[in-house]
Amino acid sequence: MKEWKKKIGRIFFVVLFAGICSSCASGNGGRRAPEGQQLVCLSLQKEHGGEKGEMQNALEEAFSPERQEKENEEYFFEEAKRQGIEAELAKDLFGGLLEDEVFQKGAMGLTGLLLDDIDGNGQTDMLVMVQDAKETPFYGSGGLWFYMNEDEPYCFAEEDCSYYGWFDAFWADVDDDGNIEIVFSAQGTGCGGVGDSYKAVFKYRDHTLERMELPSDFEEDYDCGLSVELIQEVAVDSYCAYCPYLDDQISFCGRNSFAPPDTPQLQGGNVRGYWDLRPVEYEGRTVLQASEYLHGEGGTVHCVGVAKFLITWEKDGTPRVMKWWIEEEK
Repeated sequence: MKEWKKKIGRIFFVVLFAGICSSCASGNGGRRAPEGQQLVCLSLQKEHGGEKGEMQNALEEAFSPERQEKENEEYFFEEAKRQGIEAELAKDLFGGLLEDEVFQKGAMGLTGLLLDDIDGNGQTDMLVMVQDAKETPFYGSGGLWFYMNEDEPYCFAEEDCSYYGWFDAFWADVDDDGNIEIVFSAQGTGCGGVGDSYKAVFKYRDHTLERMELPSDFEEDYDCGLSVELIQEVAVDSYCAYCPYLDDQISFCGRNSFAPPDTPQLQGGNVRGYWDLRPVEYEGRTVLQASEYLHGEGGTVHCVGVAKFLITWEKDGTPRVMKWWIEEEK
């Protein structure tokens, strides 16, 4: 499954690229994410505006490290200004990236940038996403740099993660231990249900970052989530969702795509694991909420509801699902 996903991404990347970038620009531009959360979608299409012919010509242009360095600088300062960072501070922050050779003298292109005081100490922190600018970028050909205070920069580089610049990130103490967690999701080029996205949670503690485990029973190592089996009941528009991880089931209503069976039948389930990670308040504390798309007997396009999970962590770092429920498709 892992190799299949990578091959599909390679074969269809150029075809999908223009459409995805166009969708990204039209669907997310100017949208404000929930409080404590930022949606970052820097335009890979740049001045080409998503037009297929111009995009193709741009991809075919000879690579120039000098031009890429200039583009990185332009995009950094444009984005810093948009995020309300003063010019002098932006200059210092960009200088640090150059000193650390994050862009590798133009070999890496800047695709995503988030500037904010993540840990609330009054100092601006940075999340900087880059990807290979010389070769046609695929999954894994880049990284996400964390700049926290004066700490040594931390680079997250995972071969199953996309670094095209379409990512969500928010920070909150989602395990109630007094430390900040940075919750990161990077959107890929996959389709089906909610598409594909790479999820990771990082704890910032004692001036270091460490990755936290998410509750999952998926066998594939590139994604995480909880399996949900969907049973179509004999009554019209009636389903039962069963989660083996929790050994629990929930009955709910959803629109049938086909006539109900004579006896209850396993007819669907979840698609691609968690998505729409966000912080929520539950029982007087902040926890992580994750969603999963559920499809019925009509296939992937037949959405019947969304499974919601509230997640926290024990003191030893063990993840725990506190609650789950189904939001019915309206």
